[in-house]
Amino acid sequence: MAAAGADAGQIAGEAVAAWDAIHRAMAPVIGPRGSAALYHRTLHVARTTYPWLGAPCEAAAEPGDFAPLRRALASQAAVDAAAVHDSMLRTFFELLASLIGEPLTARLLQGIGDGLSNDISSQEPSR
Repeated sequence: MAAAGADAGQIAGEAVAAWDAIHRAMAPVIGPRGSAALYHRTLHVARTTYPWLGAPCEAAAEPGDFAPLRRALASQAAVDAAAVHDSMLRTFFELLASLIGEPLTARLLQGIGDGLSNDISSQEPSR
């Protein structure tokens, strides 16, 4: 999106839409709190590379509340917001695949993240 000229606010909106879709897909399977736990683990991992994710990582939000992430992404340069969103999706898919396997992860999250779920199935498992 950043390459196509989207600004950070637009990228933040798309990111929140993707995380909301992930939450809606995962909550019936692992519960809202389980979905939130994986999201917060993803933020924690991403924070090591992008320290400015501290605010959304530390926010004690309800499951499915992605407003802190929206604010954090919207305050960055578009290219940085897009890179963080991509990195977080990849991390989430890898975490989930390590728990339930790549085929089920791809099935559950089909179409979310611009095809990243398909990329996961072609990667070597993380150890």
